[in-house]
Amino acid sequence: MNKKKIFLPVMLLALGIGGFVALKSTRPKPPVAPVKEPVWYVQTMTAQLASISPVTALNGRVESPEQTRAAAHGVGRVSQVHVREGQSISPGQLLLQLDPRDFKPKVDQARGEVDELQAAIASEELRHKADLDQLAQERQLLEFAAADVRRFEQLRQENFYSQSAVDQSRQNLARQQITLRSRELAVADHRARMSQLQARLSKAGANLEQAELALQRSRVVAAFVGYVAKVEVAEGDQVNSGQSLISLYPAAGLEVRAKLPATQQDAFVSALRRGERPQAKAMVAGELLEFTLVRSGAAADARGLDAFFAARRPGKNLRIGELINLQVARAAIPNVVAVPYTALFGGRQLYRIEAGRLKALDVEVLGDAGGAFGQDTPRLLVRSPALKQGDILLVTHLPNAMSGLKVEIVK
Repeated sequence: MNKKKIFLPVMLLALGIGGFVALKSTRPKPPVAPVKEPVWYVQTMTAQLASISPVTALNGRVESPEQTRAAAHGVGRVSQVHVREGQSISPGQLLLQLDPRDFKPKVDQARGEVDELQAAIASEELRHKADLDQLAQERQLLEFAAADVRRFEQLRQENFYSQSAVDQSRQNLARQQITLRSRELAVADHRARMSQLQARLSKAGANLEQAELALQRSRVVAAFVGYVAKVEVAEGDQVNSGQSLISLYPAAGLEVRAKLPATQQDAFVSALRRGERPQAKAMVAGELLEFTLVRSGAAADARGLDAFFAARRPGKNLRIGELINLQVARAAIPNVVAVPYTALFGGRQLYRIEAGRLKALDVEVLGDAGGAFGQDTPRLLVRSPALKQGDILLVTHLPNAMSGLKVEIVK
C-alpha cells in the first residue's frame, strides 16, 4: 500500500522531466547574428598645398621714441593749465601757461644792458674819430714845437734870446711829445676797447635771448598732433628751473617693443640685414592695426632680443604703455598645409582617410598659420612628403584614432 503511494508521484515526476528534455532538444535554433565592425563619424578637410607664412605671436608694449617732456625754463608760478591727461592735442594749441610776470622783468633788464653797451660802442666810435682828428693836429703841433726849439737855440747862439727862453721851448717840445704819445696810445687802444665792448654786448645779447626764450617757453604750445601723456603740475604751483610740467607724444610714429624668442631672433635679424621688413598685425579695441619691424635691440638676454615694430598708420585707440598681442608673419614656406589644431595627434601625426579608413602620416609642424582676427579657427602649418594636394584629412580629434580605423564622413 505504501509502496504504491510512493511510486506513482515518482513516475509522474520522471515523465515530466523526460518530456521537458524532449521538448528542449527538439526546439528550433535561432540564427547566429554576425559581428558588425564599429564605424566612427568624423569631420574632414581637403588638403590645399600652398606657400604660407608662419606667424609668431609676440606680446609687446607701445612706446613713443618722440615722447617729449616740457620743463620750466625758470622759476615761476603756474597760472593756467588748459589740458588734462589723455586729451588729444593739435599743433599750436596752448597747453599750459606760466605767469609771464616772473619772466618779463629779466627780459627788460637784459634788453637794457644791450642798449647800454650799444650806446657805449657808439660813444667809443665817436671818441676814436675825434682821436684820429686830434692826432694829426698833435703831430703838427709837435713839429711847431721842434722848430721853435731849433730857432731859439740858433738865436741864443747869436745872443738874441736868453737861456731861459731856450729851456722853455724845450719844455714845450717835451710836453707836446707826451701829449702825442698819449693820443697815439688812445688810438692804438681803440681796437682793444671795442673788442671788450663787443664781448660784453655778445654776452648781454645771449642773456637777452635766454630771457626772451624763457618768456616764450612760459607758454607751452603743442607742436604736433598727439596726446597728453601726463600733467605734472596744477594751477598755482610754484616750479623751479628744469622741473617737468607736462609730457606729450605724437599720434604718428608709435612703436611696439616686443621680445623675439631666442630660437627665432637670428632669423629676424638676418631678414633685417637683407633689407626685409617683416609685417605684423594686432587688434586694438576692435581696430586692426598693421606694423613693420624697423630695427632690433643692441643687446640680448636669455629670453631673447628686443624688436621694435612701427605702426604703419596712426591708430585712434593706440596709447603708450598699452600691452598688445602682435602676429608677426615670417618668410613664406612652400608646399605646406594649414590644419586645425584638432587635426594633429601626438604632436607629429595627421590621419588621411583612404577607402573609409584612417592612415597615419608623420608631419613636421612649422608654426602657427595665423589668420583674420576673430574669424578663422587657429591653425597650424604642417609639411610632409606624403601629403598630396586634395588629400582628405581627419579634423575630428578621436581619442582612439589609429591606422585602419573605419570612419564615415559627416556631410
